[in-house]
Amino acid sequence: MSLKRLLKWLGFFLGLIIGIFLLLLLVPEKETIAKLQPRGSTEYWEMSEGFRIAYTHLSGIDSINKTPVIFLHGGPGGYVHSSSIKTFASLAEIGHDVYLYDQRGSGLSDRMSKYSDINLNKHLSDLHEIIKQKIKAPKVILIGQSFGSIIISQYSAQHPETIDKIVFSSPGALRPHRQINGNYVDLDSIYLAPDSLLFKTPYYFVKDVDNMAMKPKAIAASVGALIFNKKFISDKQMDRMLNTLASQFTKGMVADPKNVLPEEGGGRLYAYMATNSDDFPEIRDKINSVTAPILVIQGQYEYHSYGVAYEYVDLYPNGKYRFIENAGHEIWWEQEVEYVKVIKDFLNE
Repeated sequence: MSLKRLLKWLGFFLGLIIGIFLLLLLVPEKETIAKLQPRGSTEYWEMSEGFRIAYTHLSGIDSINKTPVIFLHGGPGGYVHSSSIKTFASLAEIGHDVYLYDQRGSGLSDRMSKYSDINLNKHLSDLHEIIKQKIKAPKVILIGQSFGSIIISQYSAQHPETIDKIVFSSPGALRPHRQINGNYVDLDSIYLAPDSLLFKTPYYFVKDVDNMAMKPKAIAASVGALIFNKKFISDKQMDRMLNTLASQFTKGMVADPKNVLPEEGGGRLYAYMATNSDDFPEIRDKINSVTAPILVIQGQYEYHSYGVAYEYVDLYPNGKYRFIENAGHEIWWEQEVEYVKVIKDFLNE
């Protein structure tokens, strides 16, 4: 075959691939999960940057004498699930005001017009504004689920004076990941799980996430966001993609897949991408001096390793660890009574 003929065929196949890619961009994402709607308990804070954050406030019966609690959901790009509101209402029953809010660009909070409007520093400034200007509390108790724990760890390094206690629930790995001489450290080689903790492996959902990342819309959205700070794909299409995925990967968040609770349509894919692509400052030397009591809770079917969770216990000088059997990443979905008891006991110490 001549070079001219070969180039002609290569051009044809390249054009065909580009054509298919563009065609797939035009096919709308199916709405498999209805979009999250405001609840009767939903309220909004008007933030100083000119957007709204949605939250639910559970009034404590003795809130004058008890420190308020703020819950930070997982993700990034997650939202306050109704099961979280039900579970943490138990803390209001023992006197605490409880606030659960959707992080900027997520859940029922306002979407952000630019991709760069969501990053770690923005999350930290939002939390500080909520504490000091919205709640107006001298100190707070922070409960972070999964990625919410990472936000709290970064916040504690900046504002330890505002923290009464912290609960890290199924925490994600501290950011940035630990390195020695430029090499990443295997935390499980440092923090060996005791033989008494019989961890089990949940459903492996990473393949579902990888499949979504290779979809033409996800690729186009990543190029537009990371290079041009533009949303080439609409929020509606991106969110449908994430909420469909969430209905699959939550099988990896439980001990038994039959205990998965229905998705409620609050996932926001641009918020996930923006926060995950951000740089995180090194804070390990700073949180070593945070003296507030720390509780780390982990389930038996947790997909994050014991070493990931125990690094929090080791670095904070006043930390302790609790293990809950027959529970996955969303511990309260299966072991709500024990989960709430562990937190209550910690708060009442």
